[in-house]
Amino acid sequence: MTGAPAHGDAPGRAQPGSGPNRTRYVLITGANRGLGRAAAELLAEQGWVVLAGHRRAQTTDPLVATVAARGGRAVPVPLDVTDPAGLQTAAERIADRTGGTLHALINNAGVFLPEDARLTSLTPEACRTTLLTNVCGPVLTTLAFLPLLRAAGGASIVNVSSAEARTERANGQYTCYRASKAALELATVNLSLALRPAHIVVNAVEPGWIPTDMGGPDAPDCLHTAARLIAWTASLAHLHQAASGEVFSVHALPPALAAQAQ
Repeated sequence: MTGAPAHGDAPGRAQPGSGPNRTRYVLITGANRGLGRAAAELLAEQGWVVLAGHRRAQTTDPLVATVAARGGRAVPVPLDVTDPAGLQTAAERIADRTGGTLHALINNAGVFLPEDARLTSLTPEACRTTLLTNVCGPVLTTLAFLPLLRAAGGASIVNVSSAEARTERANGQYTCYRASKAALELATVNLSLALRPAHIVVNAVEPGWIPTDMGGPDAPDCLHTAARLIAWTASLAHLHQAASGEVFSVHALPPALAAQAQ
């Protein structure tokens, strides 16, 4: 998939993070654990106000406490990416808190269900839940928060994908999960085209096989590197000629990010 610049030079257009006192707000779905939490902590360290999306009350308390102890700000936001009415309520609450703007949305929430491991064990409910959460969820969340993203005068959407979206990795297992991530990457490209006039860049990130609840403790890739890639991608909107419609991978870091790791 190839992306294109989301917009050209636009003198006078507001840029997220520009100006000495500009506050940047980022919403992260599934921020209570794993990659979502790691990205939330890193973005808070970089000065973002993190709106930590979660489905269950109190699950973001450790994140909020950790961020506060480091001098940052994180605010728990109850939401379910499969519930349009709940997403609308969350958007209204966030608009009240942020003055009606949102500078970045990270669609991180997703599921990886054991019933999907083999076709013979796949249940209709597991198939529905996987596709609804992993594909419809990011699109519905984007729609709910689109007015706030538009109001920012330049914003980023980051969809968390997987290398399992690649056809060459198919092995007959996890049919719905692989299909959901392939669909999410196509949705990323389509959203990038639809939202280009609004100065909203839309990209996907493939975080690798990382040691989270989903990936397991023996996963070989680095959680911190994946979080850094997400944070970098969330910050793209302030750049002129920012990439949009791209899929960035931890196994082929963008040059700017790879240089920082050296």
